[in-house]
Amino acid sequence: MPPFYLTLGHTMTQIIENGESGTAPIPILSIGESSSGVSLKLYQDIYHQVTGRTERISRRYKDNLLLDLGDIVQLHHKISQLCDVHNIVASNEVVSIFYEKERKEQFTSFERFKLHNANATSPCLNVVLKFNFSLIPAGLKKPQEYVVTAKLTSRLGVMKQLEEDDSPSFMRGFFFSRSPTAEITIDYADYVIARGFMEAFEEWIKGTKRTADNAILKYVRTKSHYLPELFKVIGAVGLVALALSNVAALTASETPLSIWVRFFVIYAGCSYIIISLLDLAGGWLEQAIDNYPTLSYVNLNKGDENLIADFQQQLKPVMWRFAKGCFLAIILGIISTKLEKLI
Repeated sequence: MPPFYLTLGHTMTQIIENGESGTAPIPILSIGESSSGVSLKLYQDIYHQVTGRTERISRRYKDNLLLDLGDIVQLHHKISQLCDVHNIVASNEVVSIFYEKERKEQFTSFERFKLHNANATSPCLNVVLKFNFSLIPAGLKKPQEYVVTAKLTSRLGVMKQLEEDDSPSFMRGFFFSRSPTAEITIDYADYVIARGFMEAFEEWIKGTKRTADNAILKYVRTKSHYLPELFKVIGAVGLVALALSNVAALTASETPLSIWVRFFVIYAGCSYIIISLLDLAGGWLEQAIDNYPTLSYVNLNKGDENLIADFQQQLKPVMWRFAKGCFLAIILGIISTKLEKLI
């Protein structure tokens, strides 16, 4: 491929292609007037047109958003309004809905998306809006390509799928604390234009309904998987301390061998039982914390409505599991302090 050269003439700044041996250079792209100088925007446009590359920026939001079709319509309206500001020469949009069990619906226009089946019984997991357009920025003659992708996630829908897949509770806790509910990605040639879309999306996020975030619950979820091990360690430390205190009493005078055998059998057997039950109690508490329902959804069909209606019902088993874990831990603590009565 022959090399390219940038030449600054008296009337035109242009990119030319070096011709074959003995022939004059052939101009292939002209940008701007030399009298106005070669600005940063011109260099950026030259780079984009010669290499065909674009840059990318993205931002994620972890707010507990409560979204419905009206909110998505508003998002589309904001992006469309911003497109009207620029000289759009070509555009298209694709809206995709992802359901559980890897089902997907795809619409080639937003108008078709608004006519989607609202009676579907499968809750949606994600909604992805993708806008592709070519625009001509002010001061330039060549179009630039932009891709704006907005992804909205229903935490209730994803949690339902994780539960059906029997995913470990620590994975569900990690999902609640770390996963984004909204994300925007922009492939751009001009950062100033891309920044406008980013700010429009952030303004839309601020205007949506949401559930207040509980900072304590959010932190505890990231550590909840340590609870079973922590309970076992605390139980083992308590049993060792109790055993040592009884050993001191047994060695104060001559003790028959039968008493020592009885001592070891009782403490070994009870230690195994108590530590195993403490592990169970810690597991109940872990599940209660990880599965504590935090309302965040994308409501598009009957399946989503049913899932939201079941939200309050999920609170009862979670609280019962938490109460069982606490009660069992307390009872085991009392029992462990009475082991010396069995000797």
